[in-house]
Amino acid sequence: MNKSHLKLSCVAIAALLTAQAASAQQVVLDVTGWKGNEAEPAGMSELIEAFEAANPDIDVEFSYISRLDTDVVLPPRLQGDNAPDVMMTDMPLVSIWSESGLLADLGTDSEWYGRLEGSLVPSVTNDDSIYIMPLEVIGMGNFVNMDLLAQAGISEAPTTIDELHAACQALDAEGIRPLIFTGGFSAPLFVIANGLEQSNGAASLGMAEEMFVDSAAFNASIDLVRGLIDNKCVDPQGQAGLDPWSTALTEFKAGNFAMMPQGAWNIGDFSTVEGLNFTFAPIPSGNDSGVALDLFGIGWSMSAQTEYPEEAKRFIDFFAQAENLQIMLDAESAYSPFQGGASGMPTLAAAYDQSRLDGGVIMYPFAVLDWPKPLEGEIWDSLTGFLLDTDKSNEAVLERWDEAVEDSL
Repeated sequence: MNKSHLKLSCVAIAALLTAQAASAQQVVLDVTGWKGNEAEPAGMSELIEAFEAANPDIDVEFSYISRLDTDVVLPPRLQGDNAPDVMMTDMPLVSIWSESGLLADLGTDSEWYGRLEGSLVPSVTNDDSIYIMPLEVIGMGNFVNMDLLAQAGISEAPTTIDELHAACQALDAEGIRPLIFTGGFSAPLFVIANGLEQSNGAASLGMAEEMFVDSAAFNASIDLVRGLIDNKCVDPQGQAGLDPWSTALTEFKAGNFAMMPQGAWNIGDFSTVEGLNFTFAPIPSGNDSGVALDLFGIGWSMSAQTEYPEEAKRFIDFFAQAENLQIMLDAESAYSPFQGGASGMPTLAAAYDQSRLDGGVIMYPFAVLDWPKPLEGEIWDSLTGFLLDTDKSNEAVLERWDEAVEDSL
């Protein structure tokens, strides 16, 4: 071997040893979440790539676990010896896992905590601890096919109940099906939004200090559903059991219905449909503004078992930086949970934005723990049953809600 070859071999060996040393020093973070798949990418792959580039000593191993599976898959891991370092969570999960000592306190002295929107602070703070770094607030409103409305001579999305009735009658007269109203999601959004708009607030109902069955606001909200049926908005039996997460979305994308209460997370997908001219508006209600039903959706939490708290916190803090979070907000069509009004909502959601500015915002009560999680499933089931048999009394529906609350106390 000549000297030049020997020199090259030494360089190669040195490079290999350097790479091995770097690899040995690199921390591998185990991160899980129910965003980041093909259906809801949420900018996750781009953000993880950017984080790794900015933190070459950290490798992120991200695992997609659906929200429903998260309830089943993660608790044994958190209670065992193979907990993820960082997990996507929401407040129902945080409530259970933090009380069990499974989550690490992220600290109210975190830089981002001081920037949270004031309305969110009480919901995410437990005494002097915080176990979730919020990522987004997502609107739940009314998708409106503007081309179908135009065929019925309507130029703007309805925001009041009277406007909705008039639109439904005009659409029906043109042979256009007005409203997708599934018992498993759209109907609950409408009933909850209108009930809370006229009530004294969600918390007293969620604590059984006030009963749904005695609530004039929620009795009136059930009656509004009957009004939708009377005004040709809804075919109750034909739509009650539609799958809100597949069939209903497909029907709207195909242009088979003019309106559909759903979440803004669908905006990105709907925008890829050629020829679908739609807007995202507030849920029609008794007030001129309609209701902007805001959902505090997801955040990052850190396992109490993590061996890498400094690196895990670095990952979480990365998402709190405005330029990084904006990538997720744009992908999700969401609002920032931090002060400053950052948003990823496109111009087609201007009506929803205006409702928020006009004071039409109501926080979805399950997401901020004003109502117990079991009540949500009960509302979906009972409203599906009501749509299948609208002769049921309001009392028969609302008593089930009260029972679900009392069982959760």
